[in-house]
Amino acid sequence: MNDTDEMRRLRAEEIGDELAIRKDEQRIAGEERDLEREMQEFQDAEQRAEKQIEEELRREHWGREPERPPVLPNRGE
Repeated sequence: MNDTDEMRRLRAEEIGDELAIRKDEQRIAGEERDLEREMQEFQDAEQRAEKQIEEELRREHWGREPERPPVLPNRGE
């Protein structure tokens, strides 16, 4: 094999590696978007659940806040 053929082979290999990296980056970006969407859905569901609990407590206490409401976990917010 001469130098030109070797250079072409190495360049083709380099291009293939770059394409594989880009494909992995796109896959990872998609996974990240999916996880962010799922996290937002989870947070929304958590807020809805806390609101339902508060509404249920008010119904049980005739529209007033209970004397000692349950402590809902505060996750650093």
